Amino acid sequence: MKYDNDTTTARHADQVLQFLQYGRDNAIVGRDLRAKTGLPDRVLRKTLEGIRRGGQVVISGDTGYFIPATLEELQGYIKQEEHRARSTFFTLQSARQLAEKMQAQGEQLRMEGSGM
Repeated sequence: MKYDNDTTTARHADQVLQFLQYGRDNAIVGRDLRAKTGLPDRVLRKTLEGIRRGGQVVISGDTGYFIPATLEELQGYIKQEEHRARSTFFTLQSARQLAEKMQAQGEQLRMEGSGM
């Protein structure tokens, strides 16, 4: 399987994948996955991202991390991630609007009372 180009990700991907099982009922919580792999949280998350970008679907939910075993699990994951993406997109709208306003006015953002 192809992984993200990051060397850390590639080095740890096989190690992480050996503990991921199929189906929600076989999910492994992050704490246990970190304990079994010996990876710190940040490295584990980066590794999982690389695995996903390499084409392997890994679901993270309330039960932990797992590979989908059913269409229902996969569709639930897709719905969850689409909702997250829409939420992020809408959250960024105000930042985009402020950036456009600042660019149009040639202003820099100054916080009142910040001493700038």
